Amino acid sequence: MYPAGSNVAQCNSKNRLLVVHSVRYALYNHAMRQRSQSVRESSTYYWDRHFFHLSAASIIPLLGLAIGYEYALGMAIIGAAILVSGEAARFLIPSVNVWFIEWLGMLLKPGEESKVTAATYLAVTSVVILLVFELEIAALALLFLAFGDPMAGIIGKRFGRLRWDRLFKKGMAASGKSVEGALAFLAGSLSIAIFLWTENIYLTLWPAAVGAAIAAAVEFLPIPLEDNVTVPIVSALAMWLLWVN
Repeated sequence: MYPAGSNVAQCNSKNRLLVVHSVRYALYNHAMRQRSQSVRESSTYYWDRHFFHLSAASIIPLLGLAIGYEYALGMAIIGAAILVSGEAARFLIPSVNVWFIEWLGMLLKPGEESKVTAATYLAVTSVVILLVFELEIAALALLFLAFGDPMAGIIGKRFGRLRWDRLFKKGMAASGKSVEGALAFLAGSLSIAIFLWTENIYLTLWPAAVGAAIAAAVEFLPIPLEDNVTVPIVSALAMWLLWVN
């Protein structure tokens, strides 16, 4: 049998652990509230996110076109592994998530403090796209998202008036996306398609132009899936079908 004092020590140890976890949970919630408040108040938040999105989404396809497929795929796999590991760490260890929000919170969309980030979806999608499709198609699909999405966000926020919720029935899925934002996405995507065509990355422009239009349409529609997954995959599939046929 254990001595009586041992039970008391065990209770005290459990109480200390409970206090530690309670403090961590309180710090976590405080960080969440501070992050949400800063998002609402910061006018530079959108510019920070859009610049980060442009840089992160374009580096892999541009690298592939510049120095080769193998280097791009290798970097994409390494990046995806790092981000997936980071997501696992911050969800399993609350203090890691608190640190993550404190230092990288300006890059998060509201709500991403407690769920998988768009950057992680993009990293994993980049690997899938590069494994499934030819380099030229994969690069185009990722660059449509890299340049089109920030343009849609900036133009849509500043000039967006014809929004999905106002154009269609209320019974349909809600979306704050606008026609103006979708047109900006299309303009950015078409610009990339035309630029790469002039650089002789591919010889036929019209499949790339169709892919750009499909990417803009997928981004605009209120599909209940992550844009960083649906936009490049659907546009890449469309271009592959058009070029193969």
